[in-house]
Amino acid sequence: MNSTTRREGSRPSAKREVVKLAREQNVRFVRLVFADIFGVSKNVSIPVDSLEAALDGRITFDGGSIDGFVRGEELDMLLHPDPSTFAIYPWAPAPDGREARLICDIAMPDGSPFEGCPRTTLRRAIESAPALNGTRVGLEIEFYLFERRGETGSTATSDVGSYFDFSANDRGEEARNAIVAALQAMGVPIASAHHEHGAGQHEIDVAHDDPLAAADHALTLRTIAKHVAADFNLDATFMPKPLEERAGSGLHADFLLAQDRDEEMALYVVGGLLAHAPATTAICNPTVNSYKRLVAAWDAPVYAVWSERSANALVRVPPGQKPPRVEMRSPDPACNPYLALAVLIGAAADGIARGTLPGPPLAGSTYDLSNRDRRERGIGTLPKSLRQAIDELDGDAVVRASLGDHLYHAFRDAKLEEYERYRRAVHPWEREQYLRLY
Repeated sequence: MNSTTRREGSRPSAKREVVKLAREQNVRFVRLVFADIFGVSKNVSIPVDSLEAALDGRITFDGGSIDGFVRGEELDMLLHPDPSTFAIYPWAPAPDGREARLICDIAMPDGSPFEGCPRTTLRRAIESAPALNGTRVGLEIEFYLFERRGETGSTATSDVGSYFDFSANDRGEEARNAIVAALQAMGVPIASAHHEHGAGQHEIDVAHDDPLAAADHALTLRTIAKHVAADFNLDATFMPKPLEERAGSGLHADFLLAQDRDEEMALYVVGGLLAHAPATTAICNPTVNSYKRLVAAWDAPVYAVWSERSANALVRVPPGQKPPRVEMRSPDPACNPYLALAVLIGAAADGIARGTLPGPPLAGSTYDLSNRDRRERGIGTLPKSLRQAIDELDGDAVVRASLGDHLYHAFRDAKLEEYERYRRAVHPWEREQYLRLY
């Protein structure tokens, strides 16, 4: 996987091209975008007059204000924009000009790469996995569109559709089409889009691209979806499980191996993904709510097993594909896409290095597996809570190495604190069950 692969023929590859495009397109402001450790998009807006300084890495921000970045005495961080990510936001320009964005890596004050930068972490994972050179990643990203009501939002939907349904009068359908058009205008390659299982649930499939670009596309999609949905009086949410009685939202990562890779290597990739699945779950399913999706319903994976056709297997390898495809189905759209792909690449590369074989594929639904079947086949279970997932992460040196020491500790500490807040909270279900009973 070459992290410097040029994404689109029209994308700028040099600083001077970016400056030229900005002038030609009457850009007035540029957002310098980066992701925090949770995958939340952050940005610093600059006037176009400061664009050359930004491209030279001379724009700073207060790293001490970003969760998990630096200690209080190490505040000044540098933004290093990637010229190939320059894109103009597709909404109507303001009277004084248009707005563009650049996605950035984070650097220390002396210009050296910051080990806690999620994008840099993915770059490092790519460079550490030469056996996966040429691998491209496609993403299937699910989300809900709810009616925008009041300050706290709602879970009311504007449709009653299901999988692949179409309704000409569905605002959600119109909003999804507008989101796709906006993403394409920003250079995000879209393979398809459709209605998902739940009422108000949608899926947009990002075409295969190099892993770094794929993560950039995921970050862009979440931002654009929320912005465009608001124009239709809808809220886009990438919460993994917003409603108990409806399907959860996943983010399936489809690894398309290079042309010269064979089925044996694909099996090693599967073996690595299964072996490290308990630990990668902490990164790929990073919220308390994530584990309410990972239950035996709506095709969500619950066991570390692979299949050629089963929709609820953790890993799916469609038969007869050349080059081979390996689909990891557990991640959800709340994950940090840079960290999720970094740990999945690390797990896959370890499988190749060790020649880890995954055993025979499972036929049929994984939900039909008995405890005896799982014991005899050595099939593991995914963590059932964020706390269990963190314990698995603690015990997996390969996945920790994919994150790096700084991000591992920062992520772990933040998520343990999040879980403790959840553990101590009193939820409506508890009051319904116990308030009058005891």
